[in-house]
Amino acid sequence: MNQSTWNPQSWGSLTAEEFAAQQCSGCAQSSGQGGCTCQNSCTCNNCSNPCPNPCTCPPPQMICCCQPVPTPCPPVVDVEEGCCCKQSFRAALQLLCNSQLATLLDFNQAAFITDTYVAGTTVNTTPSSTTPSDNLNTLSGSFRRFSPCNCDLLEISALVNTPPETSTGVTATQVPLCQLTAVVLQTATGTASGDTTAEQATANNFQTIERILSQCLTPCANQCTTCCCPCNCTDDCCCAAGLLSTLSQSNLSRKVTIVAGPLVLQGVTLLGTVGNVLVLSNSTNNRIYFVCVNQIQFLA
Repeated sequence: MNQSTWNPQSWGSLTAEEFAAQQCSGCAQSSGQGGCTCQNSCTCNNCSNPCPNPCTCPPPQMICCCQPVPTPCPPVVDVEEGCCCKQSFRAALQLLCNSQLATLLDFNQAAFITDTYVAGTTVNTTPSSTTPSDNLNTLSGSFRRFSPCNCDLLEISALVNTPPETSTGVTATQVPLCQLTAVVLQTATGTASGDTTAEQATANNFQTIERILSQCLTPCANQCTTCCCPCNCTDDCCCAAGLLSTLSQSNLSRKVTIVAGPLVLQGVTLLGTVGNVLVLSNSTNNRIYFVCVNQIQFLA
């Protein structure tokens, strides 16, 4: 995708330290805490290790640490919503404005999944014998940008199919965020260099994508595993809270198998969450997934 069209600057930027400080409730607000003196190549990080004592919840005040400045991540907004994942998708897809991610993902190999249709790919009806895996064939859609002056729509170019492989003959140019079950993106093909093959370079690109997204999504990754989280059960149709707890807090392996509309993911890695959207990765196909948790129908 053309970065000048995507325009990552339109969302501004936030350093990893600032993002972590906002997300970690126990982080110090004073950059001078602990008597740290930062050099020119360092930044004072208030929340580099949010849970130094794994049996203390919430985490205590952090001491100031000096470390090299990491690649900044776009801000992830705090989202509170109902069954529609529109705000969460908006926030999650803003992660793609990271300049390094923009060069490592192929935005012309994308797919867009709703509960009824798939656009930019077809569904493979042969079950996979390996994990991680998905049930999608080659990705052929293009993810262009948010529609100008309208963050409720994505601008795309993708042939719409009725699963598994029946074409509607319609090439979609826009999709409402509230109708999305998932967005799938392919890692850009790497370039062979020296002893490194193109396949190895692509795998290296994918690993870099996983690392960047994990850093952006889990600034407080070392959370105490013995905390007792309250169960806020309601009778409405939104099951995000319970599902998110099952898929993330109670899942030490971070491996997930889910069915969401026509999409089947087996043994993929959960990198983190943004609101009600899961961010997952598949090292077999070098793919990244953004999945609305409220569209998940089965767990395995």
